[in-house]
Amino acid sequence: MNTLITDAIRARRLIRFIYEGYERIVEPHMYGINSANQEMVSAFLVGGWTKTETQPGWRNFLVKEMDDVHALSESFRTPRPGYNAKDPQFRQIYCSLDAQGRVVDRRDQTRVEE
Repeated sequence: MNTLITDAIRARRLIRFIYEGYERIVEPHMYGINSANQEMVSAFLVGGWTKTETQPGWRNFLVKEMDDVHALSESFRTPRPGYNAKDPQFRQIYCSLDAQGRVVDRRDQTRVEE
């Protein structure tokens, strides 16, 4: 489990990383294990580059493909439109935001009211 990602979700901090050779800056919303048994992050892309879709929007990223991951000082407040707090692509969730933007940390099964 990547504590940098869970800590970023808990603090609603943007993260920056290299993915498929391109810098990405995202608002992480959900982190866990997908249906293919791989660690994955669901996040809203706010900056950086991508070769296929250049517009901001929702993306899933495999943690094993994320390089040079850093939490940024910038934060975000609530989930963006289109966020699915019950995303069926995840079979297990470590940490996420609920639909209202409250942190749910499933590492210890607690809801963090912030």
